[in-house]
Amino acid sequence: MRARGGLVVAGLFAAAVMIGCGAELPLPYEVPTGEIPPDDSYQVIDVWRHDPGAGVDLSGIRDILITQGSGSQLFMVFNHGGAGLAPRGRVSAYPFTRPVPIVGIDFPGLFSPVAIASGGGYVFVLDQGDTCLGRAEPTAGTCNAPGWNNRVTNYDAYWRVRRYGLLGGITDTTTFTDTTVAFVQGVAADDQGRVYVSGTAIIYIVDPNDSRFRTRTFQFRVYRYIRGPRYPGVTPPDRNMPGCDWHRDTTWVAEEGSGIGTLIDPRGLFWSGSTGPALYAADFGKSVAQRLSVNLPSTGLYALDGADSGQPFTGPTDVAVDLAGFVYVLDAGTRRVVRHSPAGSFVQVVNFSGQDGDSLADPVSAAVNDSMVYVGDATGKVIRYKRRGQ
Repeated sequence: MRARGGLVVAGLFAAAVMIGCGAELPLPYEVPTGEIPPDDSYQVIDVWRHDPGAGVDLSGIRDILITQGSGSQLFMVFNHGGAGLAPRGRVSAYPFTRPVPIVGIDFPGLFSPVAIASGGGYVFVLDQGDTCLGRAEPTAGTCNAPGWNNRVTNYDAYWRVRRYGLLGGITDTTTFTDTTVAFVQGVAADDQGRVYVSGTAIIYIVDPNDSRFRTRTFQFRVYRYIRGPRYPGVTPPDRNMPGCDWHRDTTWVAEEGSGIGTLIDPRGLFWSGSTGPALYAADFGKSVAQRLSVNLPSTGLYALDGADSGQPFTGPTDVAVDLAGFVYVLDAGTRRVVRHSPAGSFVQVVNFSGQDGDSLADPVSAAVNDSMVYVGDATGKVIRYKRRGQ
């Protein structure tokens, strides 16, 4: 190898003599660490930064979505927190090359948005609401009043999924909530418009010694929801989903557990049909990203732990899939976006350590297409990566 390196240097010297003094000699791409990026590696082509003076508001970024296929769109979700019922965030559409929202594409009615998905010709926004306000005791105005049973009293403040057209607006204002779920974090939608929501569910466990008694507890779940009545032609109201033209699909669920197919603290979700329909989940509690069957409940197809990338995941929060089936895991703990093949094997780290290792300070979301990766960072910036040769 050393002798071969000498030949390369000699060759470059000869080329310099042939070109002549003052001429530009093309050299390999160099990085501060001296590493040469691998073929098809990603490079930073732009960094959008929060700059109110320039009209760029990227504070409170929570989620990014690129809709797949022709006519794809770029959406970003922002949430600034707060108290009371005043809106705490927004969803805006952006051109792919500038951090200035597109005028005329709006998502009205949002209270506290945290995640976004698309499927079946619609955009779905997960409005996290405020659980305490939603379950507040009417007189005391708090959800911690002594003796209060914490039932939902303000549905406007409770979590909700809101469905919009692909261009936002008020063309479709259907929404749903589920009072058996106390807290939500992620959302996905499939090509049929079925919606998947990750969060903490209220579960009643039957006493093994006396079936007359049940214990109320909280467990992590991913539930699936379908628009319309539970049974065709039969429309009894679901007391857990009041005022909603939706129902929870009881034939499918991803439950809490330690094995593959079950999850602990699921965060970001993504549905893809690229290599067969499947739901992908960032399993924060187990530090893996899982590919789940959408046909069988609590059935895992594989789990990605990051070990084959040289550094195991320590808290993935988001996952995305491109049209070719490549899987991108955003691991907040190691501040990386890692690309995997459709079969689940490691391909590359998108934010190649030699060129941009320090740019991700607090990554929260990633969105992808066939050649681009957009990463939202809670420090108020969005980094755009492009794969070389694309």
